[in-house]
Amino acid sequence: MSQSVSPQSVEELQHLVRTAAAAGSPIYTYRSGQSEGVMLDLSNLNQIFEIDAANLVAVVGPGVTLGILAARLAEQGLRFIPADTPFYQDKTVGRLFYEGCSNLSSLKYGSAKHFLMGSEIVLPDGELLTTGGKTVKNVTGYDFTRFFNAPYTDYGITVKFLLKLLPLPETRTGLAVAFNEVDEVLAFARDLKENGVVPAYLLWVDRNVQDFFQEPPQGQLVLLEFDGLQEEAGEQCQNAAVLIQKHGGTIRERNEGRGQTASRWSALYRCADKYVLTDEYKMAFTRQAEFISLFYELAGRRGVKAGLFGQVAEGKLNLVFAGVQPEHAFIEELAAALIRAGGVLAGKYDRLTGKCRSGPLAELEQRAKAAFDPKRILNRPTLQEVK
Repeated sequence: MSQSVSPQSVEELQHLVRTAAAAGSPIYTYRSGQSEGVMLDLSNLNQIFEIDAANLVAVVGPGVTLGILAARLAEQGLRFIPADTPFYQDKTVGRLFYEGCSNLSSLKYGSAKHFLMGSEIVLPDGELLTTGGKTVKNVTGYDFTRFFNAPYTDYGITVKFLLKLLPLPETRTGLAVAFNEVDEVLAFARDLKENGVVPAYLLWVDRNVQDFFQEPPQGQLVLLEFDGLQEEAGEQCQNAAVLIQKHGGTIRERNEGRGQTASRWSALYRCADKYVLTDEYKMAFTRQAEFISLFYELAGRRGVKAGLFGQVAEGKLNLVFAGVQPEHAFIEELAAALIRAGGVLAGKYDRLTGKCRSGPLAELEQRAKAAFDPKRILNRPTLQEVK
């Protein structure tokens, strides 16, 4: 029976890893353990070591939650972009990067992985490896920081993150907009892109998901926020309002300030009574309508209670079931539909269910894993995974 252990320091974690390596015993981090070994709880490694306002860098442990980090940074007029919305407030920095560096604000600010400048990693033999650094010259050459922090790869356990920061915006305005149909949402998002109107984030929530979360459905709901200098953000918001009207939308809410419009939807990414699969489905913007139509057709044919939400301006969609149990056959059929629509799977579902991944990249990843962790100490795969 696996036991849960919460190391109080990096040195204690190193000792635990060395002991496990000597005994050939597995350690599970950010995953459920099997019948043996240790499940690591990194919540006690929650120090904010440094906030370097001059160099726009923060150094934090893996157990720091994004909400606490955001609050501490705001005291100095700073922000870490992936923590800058209410959606990820309860997620830890360690889990954020382990699960693939999701960033709701990537439309304007880019991928979260580019906000990671360096790290310290406990390797499977207990040694400590340092990658990257505060200055640009330390992050040139081979990108070991993102190599060792690639999602679900388990080359080591990251115990310190060097995060790139930005100043807080002068102003921010959030909107909640209702459209009648999905096609209108997609047309609105297309017009935003074509007219150079770039929100900090744009999140679509379909009627089904609104109903699952006991919110009165407001048509096809779109949450978006504009931030930056007062004049610039105001102009962008006005331009968006014109496009909303053009595509038959109605502004239901408008709020000034950080995250007010979206705060009641923060449970989308952390609900305990729904099965939510995030960051799995990616496709070209122009193929989304086809995939969404296939989704509703499949759900209706199978009698599955499921819905979609996501960053439609970027072709990133997430799946929600009404209950905690996923419909595996439906997910498999949906994956085939995504591929038919020219999309790609992130592979998260396969990893979460222990399904063996295939292909040259998966083989290369496993060879790298074997080189760093020949005893398969970290997140030892199930028999299904190694077949």
